[in-house]
Amino acid sequence: MKIFFRVDASLCMGIGHLMRCLTLADALCKRGAQVRFICREHKGHLIDQIRHKAIPVTVLPVPVITDTSGNEDYEAWLGVSQADDAKESIAALNNEKPDWLVVDHYGLDVEWEKKLRPHVKKLMVIDDLANRVHDCDILLDQNYSIEGEERYEGIVTPTCKLLLGPRYALLRPEYKTYRQTLQVRDGQVKRVLVFFGGSDPDNMSGLALQALSNADLKHLQVDIVIGANNQHRDEIERQAEQRLNTRIYDHRPYLADLMAQADIAIGAGGATTWERMCLGLPALVVSIAENQRPATEALVDAGLIYFAGHFSDINQEQLTETIKRFVVCTDKLLEVSLQNKLLVDGLGTSRLVEIMFPSEREKIRLRPASLDDIVLYYNWVNDPEVRKSAINMLPISWETHSYWFTKKLQDANSWMFVLEVDSLPVGQIRFDKEGDVANIDYSLDVIVRGRGWGSRLLAMGVDLMKQIEPITLRADVKNENNTSTSAFLRGGFKEESSSMGGYRSFSRNGY
Repeated sequence: MKIFFRVDASLCMGIGHLMRCLTLADALCKRGAQVRFICREHKGHLIDQIRHKAIPVTVLPVPVITDTSGNEDYEAWLGVSQADDAKESIAALNNEKPDWLVVDHYGLDVEWEKKLRPHVKKLMVIDDLANRVHDCDILLDQNYSIEGEERYEGIVTPTCKLLLGPRYALLRPEYKTYRQTLQVRDGQVKRVLVFFGGSDPDNMSGLALQALSNADLKHLQVDIVIGANNQHRDEIERQAEQRLNTRIYDHRPYLADLMAQADIAIGAGGATTWERMCLGLPALVVSIAENQRPATEALVDAGLIYFAGHFSDINQEQLTETIKRFVVCTDKLLEVSLQNKLLVDGLGTSRLVEIMFPSEREKIRLRPASLDDIVLYYNWVNDPEVRKSAINMLPISWETHSYWFTKKLQDANSWMFVLEVDSLPVGQIRFDKEGDVANIDYSLDVIVRGRGWGSRLLAMGVDLMKQIEPITLRADVKNENNTSTSAFLRGGFKEESSSMGGYRSFSRNGY
């Protein structure tokens, strides 16, 4: 499979778009895909980072428009007209017709996409703004929004597959690794991580360091990361020298290790938000660009982050007082940490790879569930389609789920298994023994529905139960759930009379 990326980095637009595309490209390469980047040579382009990974990159000419400092005219960020960029991008394809072209650029829209369509098999857009029309097969927006699919109504085609929300956040695998070994946070603040992105044009890093130099905050240990395109390094270094317990780090491929050690973070909105949330790191956020405001405000309204304000409205005194209030909210910090981890599980990149480059059914495997799967099960059970098929269709609270899941793992008469493909959890099946019968519950993640995997999951589960305890198996299925009905009938189950109105019952011998 051949996959091309059209993405840029610059002093003005930052490096987040490029970094998340590199994360996806790394994962696709591990799956066996051939990837190539197409990037324009803006100031601060970071093309060498792509080459350092031995990924081929075609460099488009230096842009005509080069002075976009402080300008959020996104088309100007492109540096040329969309027509010219499309012409150069088509030439960069070199008569190849890739399986996917991934586009991550605020300066490109349907005008550019229609010109590229004939030259690629499928086109995916990564967007955060929902402010322009697109012509693509998949649109990924990893931002949190209560609007859901309504946000893109009328600006994508009816056939476009929408992948919305932080469950698809493009995080490097290190975040999942550190999440698995992360010590439980206690709400006490001793160590602070400061990072304002790759460019930080208004030096919010320096402002944060000034605020943290206040007498009431000097006891805190501070780790500050200077982005690759940060033009204020000398000033920040001078400030750090005058503050004890302060350490500066250069641009890094990931921040998972520093986030795991920190108790709180101070930083910008944008892609780093999902990294912090994956590790349950409470954050005091400053929006440093207009495009960060909607997602930041949505997270504030949901109680998932603290908001210090927009960069232009903040001074040192205000930020100091805000941090002072922030670091003493122990109970709130604990609650935010938990809710963050429930929202972002670190599997978004793997999910997108599975969608773009589907695995063969023969590769799926079952493994026993463990306590580490508690968040997975929580999100699966609250999937809207799963709730529609449940007896109780109301959402399940975390407290209720946590108690239930822990008890089920300890129950000698309950067997729980997770369906995986290429280490990605994509479904579950459970058998609950009551007398001489075991009741079945199963579900598939939305990304693999429609592949016929439900029947295979059921067959694998039945085979396991034959080895564990070969007793009669049964299931109750809502009348309108034709997919599950077909799966049970294909699996050799017989329909029997049901004592529950609106349901059909199925059973078979387990031997």
